[in-house]
Formats: sequence, structure tokens, C-alpha cells
Amino acid sequence: MWTFKKSHAEALTTAAAQFTKETGIAVKVEAVTPDDVFVSKVQSAAQTGGLPDVLEVHSGGEDLEMGASGLLQDIRDDVTEAWKQRLLPTTRESGVLTRQRIDQAAADSPFKNATAGQRFSVPFTAGAFGIVYAHKDKLKAAGLAPGTPPKTWEDFLDALKATTARDPRQGGLALGLKVSQTGFNWIYQPLAHSYLGRDRFHALWAKGAARGFASPEGVETLELYSRLTPYWMPGATTLGIDEADIAFAQGKAAFDVGGTFTLAFLAQNGVSPAELLTFPVPPPAGGVNKEISMSPLALTGLGLTATAKDRGAAVRWIDWLTSPAGSGAVARKSLDLPATDLGAQAESLVGPDLAAMQKFFSGPPAGAYDAADVSFQPSDYDQVKPGDVMVRLSPLGELTPGQAGAELDKAMASMWKATG
Repeated sequence: MWTFKKSHAEALTTAAAQFTKETGIAVKVEAVTPDDVFVSKVQSAAQTGGLPDVLEVHSGGEDLEMGASGLLQDIRDDVTEAWKQRLLPTTRESGVLTRQRIDQAAADSPFKNATAGQRFSVPFTAGAFGIVYAHKDKLKAAGLAPGTPPKTWEDFLDALKATTARDPRQGGLALGLKVSQTGFNWIYQPLAHSYLGRDRFHALWAKGAARGFASPEGVETLELYSRLTPYWMPGATTLGIDEADIAFAQGKAAFDVGGTFTLAFLAQNGVSPAELLTFPVPPPAGGVNKEISMSPLALTGLGLTATAKDRGAAVRWIDWLTSPAGSGAVARKSLDLPATDLGAQAESLVGPDLAAMQKFFSGPPAGAYDAADVSFQPSDYDQVKPGDVMVRLSPLGELTPGQAGAELDKAMASMWKATG
């Protein structure tokens, strides 16, 4: 088996020893990093007949491309309904090629030679964006309860006010705003979704902008976001995503925003999960949704290569890795959440820190924020454009919320026009 994630290799090797003990099937795990080297090696190995039996790949994109290109097998007949039912609901169909994906593909895409319904991977790890991390020691130093997350957006702003008052240079909020869409995608969208509710949130993007970002409700959401302006860490707009996370790990900020997967990166940079308070971007007090939950995305999947030498054993390995026992063993060591629904077993399988994060996926379905749902956006949606507007709103302060709303509506109108 090959994986493109170095942080998974050790966890997979440990899990493989357990699998071998139970089944007698030996598994050799190899990490091939970074991503571009992994893809290059897979392509070269496909030409020489040197592919392994199993690949861990990016879910919902890379897996489909490799499958349609003939590198991965169709495993839809192997993945039974019972198998799918043990996965988190919003991840179950990741790895399955849809008719929409085929129809929207370019004429020369390998998707045109594939069939809707083919499954090229099984979801392995999952996660969500819009997760806030806070240093407990900085919270305590600012007079805040280090074990109690803020219940509302206003509570979060009060906490930021307290930590920056305590430490003006290193008490603020870290986020890699050099990648401008992070603020829009990871903070603004879940914030606006909880404030407006799903249908009204979707209407912000609608063609014609009758209820768009410059509408009274749209401006209200932008005003809520703009309240972050005094609290960004110095230099936030000059840092990439990893750079901002590292700065937070080094104690240069009290809060950091990322995804569930950020926990593993912070641990790699010396921060123990026990030192952190973790919570989703909280809902505004006056919003529609009083509780926030996140619909998880499948992040990586497990695929069976077209040249697998022992198909039966490889399928058993994939099956076991996506069982509660197998996925839990990998998650506990890698600190990446599994796509398997661990339910009441979560804490015993993955420990209290990861179990607490998986609870973010179990809130009321009506209020769940689903970052994977792009059905209401233009087909050629360019997330950098609204991201750039949001940076001008905050932290730069070049636009008022009303002006930002007008700029966002203008950007959406241009994208809708391009779709015809």
C-alpha cells in the first residue's frame, strides 16, 4: 500500500500489524511524498507494472481521475450496503463517479469513457473546515475558562478581546489570509449559514442578486464578520495556511482557524491536543441556527489498483481499515478523523480529543453546514474572487460591509454571466 500522507504511514504500519495478527495477511505500507511526487510515481509505476495493491488518494477528485484512467478498479460490487452504512452519511458516495461529473467533463476527459455509478474508492478519512483552535494557557492568562468553548459568535469576539488585551502582539487570531479564500470559506460561510439558515444562505449566491450579499441580511452577515478586524494577528495577510498554523503553534496567536485535519499538523509542530480548546465557528446569538454542526467531507479514500496481485486480500484490508476497529486504530495515532461513524465507541477507539471533534458532525441536520454543497453556486465559481473582497473588508478595512456586499454581488454576476 502507498499513501501520500507521511503522517499516516506510521499509523497504517501499526494498524497493519494488528490486521496481520487477525488475518494472517501481511501488509507493507510506504509513504510517497509530497503530493506531486506521489502522482508521478503512481503514473510511472502504472507503466512498468509496479503499482501496489492499494492506494490512499484524495477523495472526490484524484480517486475518480485515477479510476477513469484505468489505474483503479471499480469496487462497487465489493462495497455492500452494510459497508456503506458504517460510514458517515455525507461521505458514503464519495469515490463514486456521477452522471453530472461525466456530463460536465471536457470532451477529452477520461471521465467520458467511464460509467456513472462506478466506485473507485472507499472514504477513509473525513473532516470539516471552520474549526477554531485556542491555546488553553492563553485563555487562562486572559481570565477565561480554558475548558469552555464560546457558545456564540459574540462570546468568541469577547474572548478575542480578552486575549488581545492581555497580549496585544500574540493574543490574536491566526489564519493564512495570503490564501484569501480561507477567511471567506472557513469563517464567513459557516457564520453566515448559521445566521441566515440554509435556504437564505444559498440565496446570497443566486443569479440576479435580489437577495444577495448587498441585501440588508447579506450586509448584516458581513458586518458580523468585520468585527474580527481588531483581533487578527500581525501580518495575517502575508502568511499562507501552513505558515499561520505554525505561527499559532509557536504561540504567536491565541486562536487559529482551520479544519479538523489541522489538529494533526499542530501536533507535528509540537502542540499536544490536550493543550488546545477546539470548537466550530460559533453561531451568532441572533441567528436562525442556535447550534452549529458540520457535515463532514471525505478527505482521502482507499482504492484498489487495476494490477492488484491479491484482490481478495486487498479488499479485506480496505474493509478492515474502514471498520470501527481499523479506522479507530489509524485515527488515534495519526490524529486524522475517520470517515467511519464511530458513534458511542468514539472515545474508546480514538481518545477524548478526536471524539470531541467527531461530535461536531452529529448536530441537528437542518442546521448542519455542508461545505461540499456547491449546487447553489455558478458552475465556474472562483472562490478567490470573494476571498479577495473579504480580505479588503477585514483585516484591511478598505471596504465597509455595504461596499463589500456590492463587490461580492458584482463578482457573482460576472460568474453567472460566464455560465450562460
